[in-house]
Amino acid sequence: NMATLHHNISGELTQELLAPGGGYRASKISLTNVQKVSACKVDLFIKKALKGKFYLLKGVELPIGATLMYNNIEFSNAINEFGLYIKLTDGPTFTLTGSIDPNADAIVNGVNTLFTSEVSIGDEIVVSSETRTVSAIASDTRLVVTAATTNTANDTSPDCNPTALVDVIIN
Repeated sequence: NMATLHHNISGELTQELLAPGGGYRASKISLTNVQKVSACKVDLFIKKALKGKFYLLKGVELPIGATLMYNNIEFSNAINEFGLYIKLTDGPTFTLTGSIDPNADAIVNGVNTLFTSEVSIGDEIVVSSETRTVSAIASDTRLVVTAATTNTANDTSPDCNPTALVDVIIN
């Protein structure tokens, strides 16, 4: 099977790209960091039951917007053979531009913030010591989180914990 496979990978859990026994023959893997604000680290490995892991990439930093092409690989995941897996490491926490005054709502309004360029869906924001996951970004000064904040003090230095976001193309 030589069809092109696309995966949108986020976060730090190990994820299976190709299951053992899928009968897929890969010759090229493309990894693109689509996170807006931070680099991430990538581990890409094949694993076979009772045989262990073989790393194709280990701890390789992928800069913002960069694409890494892994060419000329001969990999088959026929029955009783290897599976292909990826593990990402998120980028470092940073302080957002502007301030946020939480008001007991899932809609978060910022003042002089730059949400469209600094935050991605899936990132965590830390506002007045509360951590919330971003589910939508409406504008530079308005975003939505998965759980309402409480009405706490204005935070003049809210943080962002960026989630690694990598698009994978296998063919």
